[in-house]
Amino acid sequence: MSIISSRKLVPGMRLTSPVLNESGLVMIGEKTELTDNHIRKIQEMGVDTVQVEAMSRDLPPREEMLAQLDKRFSKVEAAPHMDALKRLIAEHIEGLYGEDRPEDSQG
Repeated sequence: MSIISSRKLVPGMRLTSPVLNESGLVMIGEKTELTDNHIRKIQEMGVDTVQVEAMSRDLPPREEMLAQLDKRFSKVEAAPHMDALKRLIAEHIEGLYGEDRPEDSQG
């Protein structure tokens, strides 16, 4: 199990405990595989953290992922909004390797 910020949720993660509303009612059940809609709902509810199954540590090196990103965007970076999109993806990649990676807080 890992506790993760709702801002770092991605589709495919699976809850290990239910998400409750302010009244204690179950809004999203335990063992639910998260979709974009689930994540949006969790964030709109103002939930700070949720418990999810630990993610695999089988990531390629950060430098390799960032190099692949540079290569993929090399021909379109000048197009409108592509630089912003690339920056967002790079931030996501950096977050995968940050100290608050979900699997780093297994319990």
